[in-house]
Amino acid sequence: MSVRSLWIFPAIKEHRDMKKDVWLTISSQQQFAGCDEENIDLQTAATLYERGGKYYIAYEESELTGLEGTKTTVKLDGKTVALIRTGTFPSHMLFAEDERHVGLYQTPVGSEMAIATHTSRVHNTIGENGGHLIIDYTVEVDNSLMGEHHFEMTVSTKPNIQVV
Repeated sequence: MSVRSLWIFPAIKEHRDMKKDVWLTISSQQQFAGCDEENIDLQTAATLYERGGKYYIAYEESELTGLEGTKTTVKLDGKTVALIRTGTFPSHMLFAEDERHVGLYQTPVGSEMAIATHTSRVHNTIGENGGHLIIDYTVEVDNSLMGEHHFEMTVSTKPNIQVV
């Protein structure tokens, strides 16, 4: 009788965090109760990076968005998206399909208010070469519907552009 030894070595994967400069195209439609639809379209430079299997997009807000002095980071984890703002107007919003989440929002006058988001759709194809994100959601303040929102972000890689 012979004995065979079988050694199984787990595959060792070298992990390197990815980071690259990208170009964002953002389109947002907002419909507030009793008001006309508001559309916002903008393009900006950003950084796309991967850490721990999740993708992140970070960019500086500008005067055009009314959030000057604020850094926005979008954390993508499959069909869950976190929007984290730091700086002048800090906030944290979470979007997960068919879920309701409550977060804090700091108003321009410095007070905080709790807002709830109910997300009806998250479509995310963003990876290391860019992609597309769509989020449809409603916003509630004090359990009252304030508006319906449609958000789209396209991430395009761009060579030789420095993000400052």
